[in-house]
Amino acid sequence: MANRLALGTLVAASVVAGCGVNPVGQALQSAIKDPFANLMDGQAISGEVIVQLKPGAALPKVAGAKQVSEIDLEDLGKFVLVKATDKGATNLEKAFSQQPMVAGVTPNRVLKMPIPKAKPPLPALGIPTDASGNDPLRSQQWYLDRVGAEQAWSVTDGKGIVVAVVDTGVDYTHPDLKDQVVGKGHSFVNNRPDGLDEQGHGTHVAGTIAAQYNNNEGVVGVAKGAKILPVQVLSASGGGSLYSIAQGIKYAADYGVQNKVRVVVNLSLGGAATVDPVSYTTGWYATGKGALLVAAAGNSNTAVGTPARWDKYYMAISALDEKDEKANFSCYGPEISVGAPGTNIMATTPSYDVPLNKYGYPKWYAPLQGTSMACPIAASVCALTWSVHPDWSWKQVRQHVEKTAKDLGKSGKDDHTGYGIVQAAAAVGLK
Repeated sequence: MANRLALGTLVAASVVAGCGVNPVGQALQSAIKDPFANLMDGQAISGEVIVQLKPGAALPKVAGAKQVSEIDLEDLGKFVLVKATDKGATNLEKAFSQQPMVAGVTPNRVLKMPIPKAKPPLPALGIPTDASGNDPLRSQQWYLDRVGAEQAWSVTDGKGIVVAVVDTGVDYTHPDLKDQVVGKGHSFVNNRPDGLDEQGHGTHVAGTIAAQYNNNEGVVGVAKGAKILPVQVLSASGGGSLYSIAQGIKYAADYGVQNKVRVVVNLSLGGAATVDPVSYTTGWYATGKGALLVAAAGNSNTAVGTPARWDKYYMAISALDEKDEKANFSCYGPEISVGAPGTNIMATTPSYDVPLNKYGYPKWYAPLQGTSMACPIAASVCALTWSVHPDWSWKQVRQHVEKTAKDLGKSGKDDHTGYGIVQAAAAVGLK
């Protein structure tokens, strides 16, 4: 850890970039061809539609349309990504919607994750007297104590649960994460062979969940014994598409079935509160496979965005500040399940150069804020709960985490914090 932290202080400014150019980062940067770099959040991708076929149907032939790939949702039919050819039709949505075997057609839209510029971090809060381990930045992880993580570890650390980080990827070479991942994952961006992080956001999410404990490295995860499945659906610019996100969710849910493990799917991403049948149907499929979907509410201080707004299948998480109040950026609404800390969240960042560094965040470790940071804390509490009750369904885990949350604000469920702030100790059976 000495090569990453300046001696004598534990503030984010003390994080050192390291020596030379990391060869992993160098190879990654040279390979990036970002398909979303010049597109806006919510923008329809020109000439692309997602066609939902009825069960058993094949894609009908439409002049000027070319099938790119498909997502098989079994009894729910298929999603087929279709592009217009240079010669053909431009109004594919209308052309396919008129076909009898088509259940619906949706423009393939961009979802972009806003990255705020870095702000000065909180001063070191001091390690509580009951804190354990030798992770140097533990004193800045104020949120661990706020949700009762240390207490919960006396019962479980999340072992046996896999948390799929469906995001920008994960730096699986990071010293705090390299032993916490189940393989190198998968990418649905740029046809890359693994889930290595291209942006930085996903690595922060992964470290919040499961950074290694007591290893003389930076931080510790809320569910420190859980394993991380890297699934890249967002590019170097933080952008992705409805289709790539649906691919990632299905991949994570199928991983659980194929490997006979419980999977929590962390979705620290989202778009505006628009009609989105793709996320709805994918959520239906994934929960049918037994996965628990936990999604960020959004950072625009407006209505809950997609996919979190589909609260039947996605557990929508709002962000709370250090006073246990709704963070001023957090989206809100009746869909909110629970809240979790989402400001000044200290966790891992890639050990190589990524676009996140251009916003003022250093390599190795940094504090970020957003519902993207609250989401993995809530997902971790779900993982801890499921580890204690492996026979429970995803719905039972969700309901228990909601039931054991600490009520905030006005009595009962509310639009800002849902059932309240997640409580890991209570969720695993401690009073």
